[in-house]
Amino acid sequence: MSLPRQAAPRDTRWWVIGAMIAVSLLLAILGIRAELDGASFWQALSSPDPHNLREILVRDSMLPRIAMTLLCGGALALAGTLAQQVLRNPLAEPMTLGVFPGAYLALIIADLWGPSWLVAGRPAIALAGGLLAMLAVFALSARQRMAPLAVVLSGMIVNLYCGAISLALSMAHFELLRGLMIWGGGALDQTGWHESRMLGLAVLGCAIVTVLLRRPLGVFDAGDSTVRSLGVGLHRTRVVALLVAVVLTAAVVSTVGVIGFVGLAAPTLARLAGARRLGQRLVWAPLLGAALLWLTDELVRVVSSAELFSAHLLPTGTVTSLIGVPLLLFLLPRLRAQPDLHAAGIAAPAPARLARRLPLALLALVVVLALSFGVTRTVDGWRIGDLEQIRAIMFWRLPHTVAAAAAGVLLAIGGTLIQRITANPMASPDLLGVSSGGMLGLVVALFMGVTPGPGMLFLSCLVGVVVTLAVLMWLGSRVAFAPERLLLIGVAISALLQAVVSAMMSSGDSRVGLLLNFIVGSTYYVQAPIAYAAAVIALLGLVCAPLMSRWIETLGLGAGVAGGLGIPVGRARLLILLLAAVLTAASTLLVGPLSFVGLIAPHIARFSGARRPASQILVAAMIGALLMTFAEWLGRQLVFPEEVASGLVATLIGGPYLIALMLRKTATST
Repeated sequence: MSLPRQAAPRDTRWWVIGAMIAVSLLLAILGIRAELDGASFWQALSSPDPHNLREILVRDSMLPRIAMTLLCGGALALAGTLAQQVLRNPLAEPMTLGVFPGAYLALIIADLWGPSWLVAGRPAIALAGGLLAMLAVFALSARQRMAPLAVVLSGMIVNLYCGAISLALSMAHFELLRGLMIWGGGALDQTGWHESRMLGLAVLGCAIVTVLLRRPLGVFDAGDSTVRSLGVGLHRTRVVALLVAVVLTAAVVSTVGVIGFVGLAAPTLARLAGARRLGQRLVWAPLLGAALLWLTDELVRVVSSAELFSAHLLPTGTVTSLIGVPLLLFLLPRLRAQPDLHAAGIAAPAPARLARRLPLALLALVVVLALSFGVTRTVDGWRIGDLEQIRAIMFWRLPHTVAAAAAGVLLAIGGTLIQRITANPMASPDLLGVSSGGMLGLVVALFMGVTPGPGMLFLSCLVGVVVTLAVLMWLGSRVAFAPERLLLIGVAISALLQAVVSAMMSSGDSRVGLLLNFIVGSTYYVQAPIAYAAAVIALLGLVCAPLMSRWIETLGLGAGVAGGLGIPVGRARLLILLLAAVLTAASTLLVGPLSFVGLIAPHIARFSGARRPASQILVAAMIGALLMTFAEWLGRQLVFPEEVASGLVATLIGGPYLIALMLRKTATST
């Protein structure tokens, strides 16, 4: 009896790579033929005519671009394969580990305050930023022993936080950093062969180190205890492999910018095509990554040449992110289950008397309001105004302060509702991607030609929020509504928003400025009617949400228990989610898609003793108003006479709290 054939997986790999290379090569040839005929092409390679711009374009731009594409794709695929192997995590790659945003943030800081460093030290700066970001990820997930979901969740949070800081700096220095922002989207344009040669040397060196590590790396499939029993230096091998991955990533970022999710897609395709052993993946994943990025780049070039993006070349890295986010969502249900986030415990401290702490919160709100109207910064320094000056200032500042306070109330109520109904203490409209979904709806509306009136903007944002909530609930049902997996879905949706924004910025469209104002959450342009309308919606939320408190409390016990107690589970859940959607849409228009207030306010309310839904909603609303009002005042003072958007300030304040919350969770779980 003959043995069954085992060559099918290898045949599959060859077919996949061959098909991508064939299509890419065909598109590249068509692009070159549009510039030169066959005879001129060979002349351009050997001795181009210095007076023939077409020959110079082919030799010094088009061909180096192809080489750069192949090198970047192979490098990122190799980095992803190494990270996935040593962390035993199929979602590990430079983007999900926070290396990309950390390296990019380091380049932005250097460009602003040390531009001379970029002349010769750009790779070192990117490497330092990537290493610091990855160390932050490991610090957040260390006490959970680098569990796959914990590492990826920590990486995506570092990703979002670094992105928020980068966005704040970019808005403060928009004209200075505009070119860097477009380049940072992963633009592969080349003006010669120097960059390709330097990147090629870096990739070659890392490949040699990887070959030397191949045998100890292969043992990682057996688990940490087996690795130690075989005498392999577990931590040393892991550190060296991750260092190689960071070096590869930093080399790519410093050369062409951010190219997301290739390091995730290529190893995944290699496994799906039959590459089971590490040695196979180390060969096939870089080949697939190179072919995938080359194909993507050629398709981007074809689309851009059709002038669908105002004759501006769409950054290839943006397109890879648009492809990678669905892949991340596809892989999520296939991860091994981890301990429940709620059980692992972000437990509140011992119950405190709400009556004792509520006056302190009210006093803090009064102090912040007094700061907002009475204390200001002028060209002559800090100044406390008298009654006449405060009355004059209120005419101008009141709409902005009302808008900020209303946004805080909206986010706090929305966050409380979502945390309660999902039984997930780390859920919030921004972390679950609901706010980002609303912003995506706004982006689609703006670029479809919708007149940017308040009503249409709110409607488009509401549609985006509702669609995102529907997708979130559908995907959540596939992972049994596991809290950490819901969070990963949310941060993936937020990453999708970042990719779409990068694409819009590269278009050169005049609406980009308006879009950025919405994203960063600036209340500077909020007029009185919009501010007071938001306040009315916030008051309606304060009335409606407590009326649902019995539903909210019972649904938190589970659908089975709620149904047994006579709660119409489907209708109750739908109405609560619709209320959360309306509140989130209104807040997103005011302060952007990311502020963490929807996470922080419910937690502080619970720590203050507000355990029942109605009391938690009311206290969280007051705390949300306090936080956003303070963020709005602080944003006016930080870089006077310029103004930092209150949404960004709230993000920068909330980020450390979120990180501390994760560290507290990991501490209580050990």
